[in-house]
Amino acid sequence: MNRKSITFYFFVMVSMFPVIAYGDFFNDVSNAYLPGEVKSIMVGEAEAPIIEVEAKTPLSLGTAIIFTEPFPSSLTLAEGNSLADLLAEKGWHVVISPVNLPLAPTPSADEAAASTPEDDAAQNNQADPAIHPRSNQLTQYLNFETATSALTLQVNALNNYLQNRSGYRMVIAQGMLAATYFSAAELQPNLHPDTFIAISPFWPEDTTNNLLVDTMAKAEYPVLDLSLSAFNDWEASTTLKRKIRAKNELKIHYRQITIPSSFLAFSIKETQKNPQIQIIANNTIGWTRHLGW
Repeated sequence: MNRKSITFYFFVMVSMFPVIAYGDFFNDVSNAYLPGEVKSIMVGEAEAPIIEVEAKTPLSLGTAIIFTEPFPSSLTLAEGNSLADLLAEKGWHVVISPVNLPLAPTPSADEAAASTPEDDAAQNNQADPAIHPRSNQLTQYLNFETATSALTLQVNALNNYLQNRSGYRMVIAQGMLAATYFSAAELQPNLHPDTFIAISPFWPEDTTNNLLVDTMAKAEYPVLDLSLSAFNDWEASTTLKRKIRAKNELKIHYRQITIPSSFLAFSIKETQKNPQIQIIANNTIGWTRHLGW
């Protein structure tokens, strides 16, 4: 079984069992690669995996950080690998950084057994605003503030690791990770990249999802807003709002592009790239050239 097959199998299993996958994140990611391909950085007191892909040109433009996650809303590790290869061909040193967003704690078996009927009744009567009828069972385990703090810690660790790297700094994230990054960069200006590629950013809660519109429009760094058509209702509900708000805020370095979600691609070659990833890479390179890089 080759590396691509192992990576695909691993993330299918992780998507099916998200809670179990948090047991030993570093080893889980390492097992999807050949020995020595995964490096580690310290994020707080935990060891986090990163995968580096060197630029395939004599002179590097800079470093692109791709955040991946084993959830369907974000770039998977397999998609991150494909995108990294395409960007490396155009002169980018790429760091793939898998993210292990913390899950909200759930009662243990002993705690559940020790609870009284009064406790259960009180818990059932408490409305949880984070759980929405349109959210799925996975997003109900996540908290936006906690996720922002965790990603902030990881971005700071990456910046420390890459502090001697010259060139531009580009960050790429999709879905909930993209929304979380906007929040982290807003709270800590030192996290601002030279440009951010946001792919269908959203958070599955109305207030936070709508705040994303203003956060993106007021970002002090260039933003390429890539919207995957038919991605989900949360992202679709703010797509036009994001574009209008950025225009009203006179945000100069902003561009929104809609990417079709359905493609017909036939190939017997194992090296066939995901057409959607190809389009993301092409638009990313076009955007950086527009910025004069």
